[in-house]
Amino acid sequence: MRSAIANVMFDFVESLESVVSDNEAFAQLAKVTDFFGLGSFAISGIPEPHEKIDPYILMNGWPPEWSQRYMDNGYVRIDPVIQRTLLSDNAFVWSDELQKINVDRKGMDFMREAKDFGFVDGFSVPIHSIRGFRAIVTYASDNIDLSAEARGALHMISIYAHNKIKELKTGGKTPLLKRSVNLTPREKECISWCSEGKTAWEISTILGISERTVSHILENAQRKMNTTNRTQLVAETIRAGLIR
Repeated sequence: MRSAIANVMFDFVESLESVVSDNEAFAQLAKVTDFFGLGSFAISGIPEPHEKIDPYILMNGWPPEWSQRYMDNGYVRIDPVIQRTLLSDNAFVWSDELQKINVDRKGMDFMREAKDFGFVDGFSVPIHSIRGFRAIVTYASDNIDLSAEARGALHMISIYAHNKIKELKTGGKTPLLKRSVNLTPREKECISWCSEGKTAWEISTILGISERTVSHILENAQRKMNTTNRTQLVAETIRAGLIR
């Protein structure tokens, strides 16, 4: 039997399939954000250092005053959450990870200012592609209390939401479907087991092949689907309609 968290994740994925506008997608993600006890959220690409973030913002659920201040002052260049996002594609809680990087005085001042708008802590999902694209789905709250299952579900939800928003803005799934047709039956099989939460070792046992072979198969699939980790791979394969 699925847990409540798993039901929320699968219901979100299913509901987004019928979404045809940014406003509908925003409403669905807002429901999920509320379920996990989080506050504001945003989805954005990450600009180059000389660029403004404004054109990269795909969905903005931040308080309007803070959002305008962030853009007007070019805070993307000093935001420690953005700095951490560029280092790894692992989802993270701010209070867990920001202490591990070298946050300078400007970054510390920025974080103190953000707290005035309810950005005390947060959960962020970096999205990287093997072709160099970088984005972030980020949530802020005055308190973060997410179980391991909740973090995993929110990671998947965030990737799916980001890619759906991009799809809405670019007009369709054609590039995704072109990539997905290159997946072999064995790659689809391994991805399907990944979607069930199986590790490479568990998949190797199920399929009667070596763990190293499973890892190699999944790495090939990631390259084909332009993803950098298995969570992204599963999300994109679901979005392509290859697994349910």
